[in-house]
Amino acid sequence: MGAALRGGTALYAGATLLDRLLGLLLLPLLTRVLTPSDYGAWTQTTVTTGVLLPVVLFATPTAIVRWFAPPGSATWRPGHYLSLGAFAIALYAACAAALWLGREPLAQLVYGEPGRAVLVAAMLTLLLAEAGVEFANAWLRAAGHLAWVAGVLAVRSALRFGLVVLLLGGGDAPLAGWLGRYAAAQAAWAGLVLVAAYLALRQGAAAVANTALPPASLPGWRALLAFCGPLVLLALFTTFNTAFDRFLLVRLLGLDTVAVYAAASSLCSIPAVFYAVLGFTLFPLLAARWGEGRRDEAARLTSMALQVFVFLCLPLALALALAGPVLLPRITTAAFHAPFPVFALLGLSVAAFGVYQILLYALLLDGRSHQVLWLAMCAAAINALLNLLLAPRWGAVGAAAAAAAANTLMVVWATRWAGRVMPWRFPWAALRPVLAGSVLAAAPLALVLAWQPQGATAWAAFAAALALGAAVHFGLDWARPQSLTRMLLQR
Repeated sequence: MGAALRGGTALYAGATLLDRLLGLLLLPLLTRVLTPSDYGAWTQTTVTTGVLLPVVLFATPTAIVRWFAPPGSATWRPGHYLSLGAFAIALYAACAAALWLGREPLAQLVYGEPGRAVLVAAMLTLLLAEAGVEFANAWLRAAGHLAWVAGVLAVRSALRFGLVVLLLGGGDAPLAGWLGRYAAAQAAWAGLVLVAAYLALRQGAAAVANTALPPASLPGWRALLAFCGPLVLLALFTTFNTAFDRFLLVRLLGLDTVAVYAAASSLCSIPAVFYAVLGFTLFPLLAARWGEGRRDEAARLTSMALQVFVFLCLPLALALALAGPVLLPRITTAAFHAPFPVFALLGLSVAAFGVYQILLYALLLDGRSHQVLWLAMCAAAINALLNLLLAPRWGAVGAAAAAAAANTLMVVWATRWAGRVMPWRFPWAALRPVLAGSVLAAAPLALVLAWQPQGATAWAAFAAALALGAAVHFGLDWARPQSLTRMLLQR
């Protein structure tokens, strides 16, 4: 793994880890102050915002990194920032107007119960804030300001946490009473980020005014829309694949069940930080190798990224699956209880989705967006079908099983296609010791939980088992000739 990948990953990783940490700290805070129904509505609001985000931005962040990362494009960045920003504002206005006019049926779809339409205005404001930060960060990333990107994400995470603490005030507070003010503060921060990003682009353009690429090398609107259109559909189907279970459960079992399922998902999604961080810096490096015709090097980077992801993700996913049934009620309330299969299946779903995301980049770089879109559509259809079959009978367990099955199939298909576009095979041989080490690392925690199966496990026993498991995992790897730990620690 090159120095550029390690350095960029370190910057982005710090902000992403902070975001996950503060999000995890919000879990006990919100679940102890809000009613389960209000907590379920909170999670549904954030999930729906994520579903709508690709529509508002129309995949322009990917296009921005694709075309405006070369240094010679710096002169043209400020103008395209304004034109693409105006395009995003127009899309947001159209989307917000349509949703506001249909706020009653939208609230029924999202929340599954009457009286929640009052949350739609806050939801739309949060959508505006998220879109603004994502748009600005795409330009900062294209301009090479990775430290700025990390800073923006870190401040946004701290602002989210601080606002919740401030607005809840340590006491019971209905969600409808404070969500609007929370969203407005997020939107104000997004506005500041947008202005700062534009000023940074202006400064960068002035510094390289004499080394500009010719305008013909940049995309026109037709090329831009042709590039982004399939990616929007891909994002929508991918989001549908990850969110359909929430909307089905809220219709079948109500917001209280969705609250428990969402809390379990929050724990199980912690390993997602690894593929988010790897993907952030892996995609530009792969794009550079692809453009140079060095597909063998792209294949090597892909294999290395997969090994690092599995090495970091799998032991944590196993630990969360084992400890989740005991841990979740302890950090929230007794009402938030989910069985072991929910945590195990959600952990498998997160791990499989991370592998798929890493393989996806090679397919997109090879221009196979239509095949990737077909893959996402098939996975969404399978997920929906399995949810409809399993969730009515087994509830959250059925929903988690549907997600795990759909994401595993996506990995199988993506693996076959990746081998067709570059000289690459799935690195089973390199992953076998990682898999064995992860299972051995989970053994101490499994023994502790088996010894005290009634939820009486002390925090000290948890900590000791996790520390011993980590020592086993990293110690076994350190002894290997091709140690991933030593590679990650290289400067």
